Amino acid sequence: MKYLSIAYRFSRPHTIMGSTLSTLALYFMAAYPVAWPTGQNDVLIWTLLSALACNLYIVGLNQLTDIDIDRQNKPHLPLASGEMSASTARWIISVSGILTLLFGLLAGYTMLVLVLVVGALGTAYSLPPLKFKKNHFFAALSITLVRGVLVNILMFLHFRWELWSEWGLPSFMWPLILLMILFSVGIAWFKDIPDVEGDQNHDIGTVAVKRGVRWAFRGAISLVSLAYLTLILWAGVGLKSYNTDLMAVWHALALLLFWLVAYTTNPFKKVSVTRFYRAYWILFFLEYIIYPLGLL
Repeated sequence: MKYLSIAYRFSRPHTIMGSTLSTLALYFMAAYPVAWPTGQNDVLIWTLLSALACNLYIVGLNQLTDIDIDRQNKPHLPLASGEMSASTARWIISVSGILTLLFGLLAGYTMLVLVLVVGALGTAYSLPPLKFKKNHFFAALSITLVRGVLVNILMFLHFRWELWSEWGLPSFMWPLILLMILFSVGIAWFKDIPDVEGDQNHDIGTVAVKRGVRWAFRGAISLVSLAYLTLILWAGVGLKSYNTDLMAVWHALALLLFWLVAYTTNPFKKVSVTRFYRAYWILFFLEYIIYPLGLL
């Protein structure tokens, strides 16, 4: 059980869950109007394995380069706590990187391009000379490009090509892409709020460090609220081949839940804002579960 606990914490399970749900959702939407194309399961399997391996490579590399910071910010992580050695982490990261490329190649050339670009951004995020995480603009840009743009566009196009031998983004994809772009900025800003003290001590220039905790919290809330409101209005205008009633009702409910959790959160208390961040990721998960249902 100890080793399972170490593996679980090292993998950053909320990111693994996010990658899994987004991959399944994009496959379903790309396969539409067929619910589950027969004889195409290998495409989904290789794509999912490549995405998860890439996810593990990125979060592992980030932890390996943040051991000193995480001893203060996230002491429960296995490298920071000393439960995992740096050499073991390097081995896992190396194997994950190799498997990312192998599975990506088996999935298809578009998927290979996707994981190459995402892997490069993940590397630049953590390692010098670029080390994007030290600058709030480039840190947010990296996360937004990956979670908001590249995954939703390139993975959808990848599935569309492998399943139907055609390219193109249908109109129902654009609201999801817009939402995930602003939602990803929220991830970038919210995640650093509990870590202000450690980031300040290690010269990590997050938005919370540069502008203050209150500004980062309220700014991210404003952006995410704008995203939800835009989708509600978009549903009112109409969207071809999509259930706009579901789109309006779900995003209105999600916005209310988001506001409720934000209202009860004290951004200056680590326990409170950490609880909020978990709830925020649940909304991320739910988006990839509920949004595809609008096609049914």
